[in-house]
Amino acid sequence: MSLQFGIPIMLIAAVLQSVWIENVRILGGRPDLVLLLAVTWSIIRGSNEGTVWGFVGGICYDLLSGGSFGLWTVSLTLVSFLAGQGWVQTLGPTVIRLALMSAVGTVLGHGILLASMAVLGYPVNILYAAETTIIPAALLNFLLSPFAFRFLVWFHQRATPPRGIG
Repeated sequence: MSLQFGIPIMLIAAVLQSVWIENVRILGGRPDLVLLLAVTWSIIRGSNEGTVWGFVGGICYDLLSGGSFGLWTVSLTLVSFLAGQGWVQTLGPTVIRLALMSAVGTVLGHGILLASMAVLGYPVNILYAAETTIIPAALLNFLLSPFAFRFLVWFHQRATPPRGIG
């Protein structure tokens, strides 16, 4: 059931990211909606479903990004996998876990992306990227994480069929 709804949600998020959010600048950066939703779903439903959402979101993002195909897929899949691990549950209440993993996941996801680009021979300036993209995105994802959580919990409650007695 997760993938049935995950594909459309992540596709819409990737389109919004590529078309609209790409042009929005807040605090010098922009939020990363696809990553935020993948991390949030990992925290709500665990590593298995979150990793699938990260993989799907990465493919959607790669198809729309114009960069080397597969870089976002690898990055979002790994970040979603890590966000759904059991040790994350020890970080405190859900809102704290989500905010922390959204920020750390953003830094890690963009770090994986930049490292992959460097391996492929792209010129990468890590300090410039951190200052202009990674840190502002991590801060914005940190601040937006409760809204993503509320949306996905609302969605999860409506998409999960009620259990019958018997």
